[in-house]
Amino acid sequence: MGFNMNAEQFVKDRNAAFTAFVLNDDWGPVKEYCTNYGISMPDNPDVMAAGIYKAVQACTDMPDDVKVKAAMKCMKLGFSPFIGRPVIAGGTAWARQLH
Repeated sequence: MGFNMNAEQFVKDRNAAFTAFVLNDDWGPVKEYCTNYGISMPDNPDVMAAGIYKAVQACTDMPDDVKVKAAMKCMKLGFSPFIGRPVIAGGTAWARQLH
């Protein structure tokens, strides 16, 4: 696929694939999304899962319940759910649910 893509469709496809994975542990939509957009997947499924869980935290249009579930699953794998510095106390509503 070239770089001439529709950004709105890309975000819609990403959100659908990531939400299906977080809520249902369904790799199918993630694999299809990666194939459609020429994204390679790492060999280690835990690394890929943690990457998805972390990416969900950065998506401003992802529902809070999906963010919380992604964060919990990320921590269960032994990874921090945050990208960069962690959210400090009193941060976003979904992050407060982790405490």
